[in-house]
Amino acid sequence: MLADRTIAPTSVSGNLTTSGIKLPNEEHNVEVTDDPQGCPGGLAAEGRCDNPIRHADTMDTCSSIALLLRSGTPSPNDRNLAEILDFFGIPWTALTVSEARAGNVASLTASHSQFSILTSAPCLAEAVQPCKAGAFPTWLTAAASVFVYGFQAADPCRALLRQITGDPEADIHGIDARPITVSVTDAFPGMCGPMSALRIQLAPGAVDAALVIRRGGELQSIVAAPEGHLFAGFAYSGVRFFADASLAMVDIRERAATYFDVRKRFAGAVPVVMYLKWSFRGVCWTSSETSACLIIDDPLLRPRYGCLDFGELLQLADKQRLATTIGFIPWNWQRTNRATVAAFRQNSGKLSVCVHGCDHTRSEFAERSADLLDRKLKTAKCRMQSLLNKTALNHDNIMIFPQGVFSPEAVSALKRNGFVAAVNTKVAPADDASNETSLADLWSVAIVRYGGFPIYTRRYIDHGIENFAFDGILDKPCFIAGHHELFRDHARELTEFLRQLESLRWKLCWRTLGDAVCRSYGVRRDGGTTIVKMFAGQLRIENMEAATKRIWVVKQEPQVVSLKEVTVNQDVVAYEYMDGCLRLIVDISPGGTADIRCVYHEEPYAFSDSETISYRLGVAVRRYLSELRDNYGYCRQFRCRM
Repeated sequence: MLADRTIAPTSVSGNLTTSGIKLPNEEHNVEVTDDPQGCPGGLAAEGRCDNPIRHADTMDTCSSIALLLRSGTPSPNDRNLAEILDFFGIPWTALTVSEARAGNVASLTASHSQFSILTSAPCLAEAVQPCKAGAFPTWLTAAASVFVYGFQAADPCRALLRQITGDPEADIHGIDARPITVSVTDAFPGMCGPMSALRIQLAPGAVDAALVIRRGGELQSIVAAPEGHLFAGFAYSGVRFFADASLAMVDIRERAATYFDVRKRFAGAVPVVMYLKWSFRGVCWTSSETSACLIIDDPLLRPRYGCLDFGELLQLADKQRLATTIGFIPWNWQRTNRATVAAFRQNSGKLSVCVHGCDHTRSEFAERSADLLDRKLKTAKCRMQSLLNKTALNHDNIMIFPQGVFSPEAVSALKRNGFVAAVNTKVAPADDASNETSLADLWSVAIVRYGGFPIYTRRYIDHGIENFAFDGILDKPCFIAGHHELFRDHARELTEFLRQLESLRWKLCWRTLGDAVCRSYGVRRDGGTTIVKMFAGQLRIENMEAATKRIWVVKQEPQVVSLKEVTVNQDVVAYEYMDGCLRLIVDISPGGTADIRCVYHEEPYAFSDSETISYRLGVAVRRYLSELRDNYGYCRQFRCRM
């Protein structure tokens, strides 16, 4: 059986020309300063850390653990924080106040080189209550850092804030449900990353409290508002504290019907993510760079479509180092311009096309019937193959759902029809009753909730630069969605937004969509081994180091019976299946590349009946009217406004 397969390393020659990603030595995509952990490596199991205590001479000197300090009974916030730790793959263990006072911290952390403490303000107030002013217990001073949240406007929390800051006038102010502008510091890029120096207009209710601190030791405001600090760091009496004014932690298990928006959900989310990605960066899943792509839906491959001029797009691509993928409607495969197609072929690193539906009718992939979905997808694939045969223009094997509408069955159909991934703006199925998308899915590199098939999310520019930046901290790719109107007024608004993206503190790498998807994955290290979390059906990795690199690839696969084989550079390889995940080891020689693919069983095309004449006529009318609107109606309306 699959579960009993043995796994052996797959060697990859260095004489390969396939492009790929450099495996990072430093697994953080921004400049890192003030390292609290002191070492870059370390891999720990996701979830609570229950490893046996190691002897000192075998201790992993690059490992870190989180201690979740709580009262005897876990609170909802304790559970929410534990879920966030699990999401990032950070090992943790619970520490009760009584255990801390009894001196159990040393035994809980003996197998780890360092530890950090995360706790609520009421819990920490209880733990340090017997201490004299300016003095803290040994177990607290031994922590690399202490993250404290949940400062209630009550005397115990107020007294704690004054005790840990050394400011006798420190206070806690509630923030009414009204719009508020916050500022992220530019002096701590190691923690704030792409969000450094941003000013963000938050919606009412996005934050709930602020800390007023004026005389804290080595006070560093990380996120500030006119009312006070939303997130601040300071050192006092030998302890490095990070105080988060959020009253509660976000529950990443809750269902999500739309994209995550930091302008509405700042408290309980942004500060803790910043802290964890900084404090445990040698443990978290991470990425060395952020893949980016501009995705424009619907245009025909002709010199001009609506506001989009492909000549201007190429000039913009040269100037901005931009890569663009067109969401191409397969129905249009016979309606292309030879010169425009030639420009795509000649600029394959800057321009590409992917699959955008089939006929692009309304909600065509909200269908629940597997047979009808298979027919749609096989028709779309046949048309894209015809485009290739006619024009020699290849396409990225990625689906963008028309209007963003899809059903869970449509996602499964993509998998059995050979698609690598889907990229979408909407994050939940059209039928609310079947929505299983959670906030954790939105924070992940890709949503794999539906049959293990990846749906990468994309954003419109009106989502705001702050949301793109937060996605960058989460190591999500930067996929910009739009239509031809993005290029109105010679793409002035788009150009300004691209300038803002380039100004963020991250390593942004522009790639066509297929290339970007294959290079978007999670990485972490275990000693000399690199662990790679694969999301799409294809993964491409390059080893730029002087020594052979061994990687252990893991991929969530709940439907392993649908898997036909796994290949590395077209060679079928052995793999292991355990706990719902594929696992395989690949050795990559210096300068070599591994192109890893999961090949699934495909149902043969067995649909002989064609669509009715009335349906085909309706599709044609819809397509021509849409083009009339885009090429004449919209542009005329824009000129009138001008």
